[in-house]
Amino acid sequence: MKVLYSISTYMNRIVPIFLIILGTFGNIMNILIFTRRSLRQNPCSIYFLALSINNIFVLYVVLLTRLLSSGWNLDPTTTNNILCKLRIFFAYVSLCLTQWFIVLASIDRFLSSCHTIRYRQLSNKSIARKATIFTVLFITLAHLHIPIWWSSQCVGSISICNIFNPVYDIFFSMFFIIFTSLLPPFFMIIFGLKTILNVRKLRIQVAPQNSNTRNERLRPKDRQMVTMLLFQVVITVILTTPFTAISLYSTINDNIEISPLNSFYTAVYNLSTNIFRLLNYFNPAIGFYIYTLTSRTFRIEMKRIIKIGLRICNLFN
Repeated sequence: MKVLYSISTYMNRIVPIFLIILGTFGNIMNILIFTRRSLRQNPCSIYFLALSINNIFVLYVVLLTRLLSSGWNLDPTTTNNILCKLRIFFAYVSLCLTQWFIVLASIDRFLSSCHTIRYRQLSNKSIARKATIFTVLFITLAHLHIPIWWSSQCVGSISICNIFNPVYDIFFSMFFIIFTSLLPPFFMIIFGLKTILNVRKLRIQVAPQNSNTRNERLRPKDRQMVTMLLFQVVITVILTTPFTAISLYSTINDNIEISPLNSFYTAVYNLSTNIFRLLNYFNPAIGFYIYTLTSRTFRIEMKRIIKIGLRICNLFN
C-alpha cells in the first residue's frame, strides 16, 4: 500500500511539471498562430484562440496549485477562506470552459459544412465572438454557487478547503459530472459525427456537379480545421471518459450504502482516481501538438512564427 501511495505522490510531483511546460509553450504558440491573418478570418479560429487562452488559465490556476498541494503539501487555500473559494471557483469554471469551447468549435464546423446555406451563414466571426462571450458569462454565472458552499474549515487538527454540507455535496458532484464531464463529450461526438456526414455528402455532390460554390466550402483551410477539431474531439473524449466514470462511481459509492473497501483496494482506488485526473489534465496541454500533426496550414504558420522569433533574437546578438 505504501508503494501505491508513493507512486501517486511522485506522479503528482512529476506529471504536472511536464504538462505545465508542454502546455505553456503549446498554448502560447496557439495564440500567436491563431491571430495570424491567414487563420483569424476563420470563425473556428476564434474558438481555438479562446480555448488556448483558457488553457493557460487551467495550467496555472488548476494544475500548478495541484502540484503544490498534492505533490508538496503547500496549499494556502486550506487556511485562507477567500483563497479557498476563489481557487475552487476559477478552477471549475476554467475546466468547464475547456470542454465547452471545443463544443462550440464542433457546432461551428457542423454549420460550415451544412448543405443548407441558411445554416452555413451562421458560421461567421460575429456569431463566434458573441457565442464565446455568452459562454464565458453563462459558465461563470452557473458556477456562482461554489463560493457560497465551499469553505476552509478545521476538521479535528487539520484545516481543509472542502464542502461541508452533505446535500450540496451531492448536488455539486452531479453538477460537475453532468455539466462538465458528460454533456460536452456528448455534444462533441454528436456534432463531430454530423460534420463527418456533411463532408461526405459534399464530396459526393461536388464531383458530378463541379460547383465552384461547393468547392469553396471544401477549401483546404476549412478541411484542415475540420480535421484538427475531429482529432481533438476524439482525444478529449478518450482522456475525459475514465475520470468521468470514476467520478460517477465515487458519487454513487459515497451516497449509497456499499460495503467499505479494505485498505489495499482503497489505495488502488485512490491511485486510479489520481491517474485518471492527471489524464484529464492532458487536454489543456496537448492542443498545439494535435494541430501541428493534423494541419499543414498550421505548420506553415508555426514555421513563420519561429522564423520571426529567430530574427528578433538575431537583432539582440
